Amino acid sequence: MNTEWTLTLTIDGTADAPVLVLGHALGASHVMWEEVLPELAHRFRIVRYDLPGHGRSRIAPVDEPLTLDMLFGALERSLNQAGIGRFHAAGLSMSGMLSLAMAARMPERVLSATTVSAGASFGPQHIWTERAARVREHGTGDLVDETIHRWFTPEYREGDGKKMVERIREEFIACEDEGYAQCCEVIGTTDLWNELDTITAPVHILNGTHDQGFDNAAAEALERALVNAESVLLTHIPGAQHMCAVEHPHVFASAV
Repeated sequence: MNTEWTLTLTIDGTADAPVLVLGHALGASHVMWEEVLPELAHRFRIVRYDLPGHGRSRIAPVDEPLTLDMLFGALERSLNQAGIGRFHAAGLSMSGMLSLAMAARMPERVLSATTVSAGASFGPQHIWTERAARVREHGTGDLVDETIHRWFTPEYREGDGKKMVERIREEFIACEDEGYAQCCEVIGTTDLWNELDTITAPVHILNGTHDQGFDNAAAEALERALVNAESVLLTHIPGAQHMCAVEHPHVFASAV
């Protein structure tokens, strides 16, 4: 197993601005943030990472199921190689959970954490084991339509967001099947609930009120568990689904 593998970073903005490390959802890529960048570019140097097998990152060179510790190590090495010191962490879905992990495990570097559509865990492991097996057998294309419908509201899919939804759909299909499956394995075995009380940085939680995977009750449970955070702000976005930060870039930008 190669223990020195890294993730590909896409960096925008001036070198002297505060750094925002930004992560995408499972099956998407750094591209999903393209329409959010204008809302953030005047405030941050934006560092977007691609998960294994997503976007510009290769699949993880491991011969065993990928774990959070392995993925976290790759992300930390990537940031170190890019010369990133202290930063604000933000992410949606799987990467929202990673933002919480960064706040818990890198307290001296993480200035704040924003988690969108994500808590400290994502349901029973068998769901993710089955999804990994499905993708390895049939490919990400087998999941794309149901995923897009779960991610975006009909109004956004068929209206102003039509082009962005199509770009994200293309990225989903282009995602390497093994990379997607590896990330499913990470999600299925990750449980950060026992680490939340180590987070001391400010945390902002965002969720869409129509998100099937992270509803209001889940967001409020996460809020209650962050007992030692400097501050915790919770924002429910009315009518939004899983990709609420993409549909509502102004709300997301004001939260970071």
